[in-house]
Amino acid sequence: MATTTYLSQPGVLTVDGIDLRDQASAVSLTLGSNPLTSTAFGDTGERMVGGLQTVEGTLTLYCDYGSNSVETTIALAVGDGTTTIVVKKDDAAVSGSNPEWTISNTMIANMPITYTVGELQVMEVSFSGGTWSRDVTP
Repeated sequence: MATTTYLSQPGVLTVDGIDLRDQASAVSLTLGSNPLTSTAFGDTGERMVGGLQTVEGTLTLYCDYGSNSVETTIALAVGDGTTTIVVKKDDAAVSGSNPEWTISNTMIANMPITYTVGELQVMEVSFSGGTWSRDVTP
């Protein structure tokens, strides 16, 4: 049985159009929909349909400072509610084996700043809300 192994480093990671791929150590996305009941009289069990989209995620980023840096990009996005995050498996063309996820109008509520002696400075940035799409068309 043949197996294929992929490194899980994204080929594309942008926040509001700024490429942060080389400053990321982890990306976590949880995308879905709120369940809504569509049960009617006569049904013998509860039926569900998808409601509004749900978005939760975390970016773990190495801190750097200056224009178009991690710190500046996240500072400008905090509290805005219109942030766009794009993640793609690799930097090749979008396809069924290389989907691109776009999260629009998401909210980065805060910017955690932590300094630890002897370690690289990282920001663990959480976001929620907004809408998501998955593109597989070249």
